[in-house]
Amino acid sequence: MDMQTADKKLVLPAESEWISVSIPEVDTKLYDGSHIYFPAHTIKVAPHYPTFEDGELVANMTQAKSAQFLRDYNQANNTNFGGPMLFEDEAIRGLGKEHAIFNENFQRNGMPWRWGYVLDFNKPYGNGAEGIGQQLVTRVLGYRLQDGDVELGVATIAPSGIVPVFSREQLEKRIGAKGLKRLEELRGREVYEKGDEVVDVRNSLGYPQFTLGHDARDEQGALLPHSHHVYTPDQSEPERVGIRGVRWLHRGGHGCFDVYLGVYADRSFSDGSVPLARGGIFGAKVTSVKEYKAEFPSAEAQVTL
Repeated sequence: MDMQTADKKLVLPAESEWISVSIPEVDTKLYDGSHIYFPAHTIKVAPHYPTFEDGELVANMTQAKSAQFLRDYNQANNTNFGGPMLFEDEAIRGLGKEHAIFNENFQRNGMPWRWGYVLDFNKPYGNGAEGIGQQLVTRVLGYRLQDGDVELGVATIAPSGIVPVFSREQLEKRIGAKGLKRLEELRGREVYEKGDEVVDVRNSLGYPQFTLGHDARDEQGALLPHSHHVYTPDQSEPERVGIRGVRWLHRGGHGCFDVYLGVYADRSFSDGSVPLARGGIFGAKVTSVKEYKAEFPSAEAQVTL
């Protein structure tokens, strides 16, 4: 890490400008049997990607170096800045793409186009798994936290495509009762949604378990409803990291959130950073299989970067 960069000061939003985001409880098992529990918590997210006092974006760093920069900055300045894990970023994007917090992602209101890391990483594991009419990859999931990297366990991830937003009735017509049963197993919780309630096809950590083609359409040619596009690493690829961005992927300039989970771990970009956040997970409990040693602070400590 360039110490000159670590010593520079960030331009920080006024207290009233930080955006509170409620993060739901996570209580789930992963593919390898690891049990993950995070209590519901709140984070506060800055309205813009972080810049230094000279106006320079905190950029040109890999995901790991971005995390280390924030650790160093916190230590030097007695702050608690971090960035979102994927499941926290899912909640941030739940604010809706018209929210001002995404002006840079969508290059709106005179803002430059930018994207940001989510602080999950993934590594190869095994030979994949059977999904709902598609082959899933199996990857070791990890987080970049205050005290360093933590590996949680193994999860399944659906192939690249759109993450559909279907009601229980719509999804049942498409994948049938067997498909719904398999979705329960993959996402780690019962399909409790009924009738016209939207079924979440992601697991509790934000990883989709069922996807459709990037330009999937209905019988009338209309684009199928979806929350975002996901880009999944191949089964055997080495460590990969995640970013959240936006691309204009569909006819008519329809902008969509993109979540790239297969970005090379050593890539850095001049227009990318990490969404600046305060707060984090308290009282996490992770019971991993013996290959993984995930240790989180106690309820008195705070898990951020």
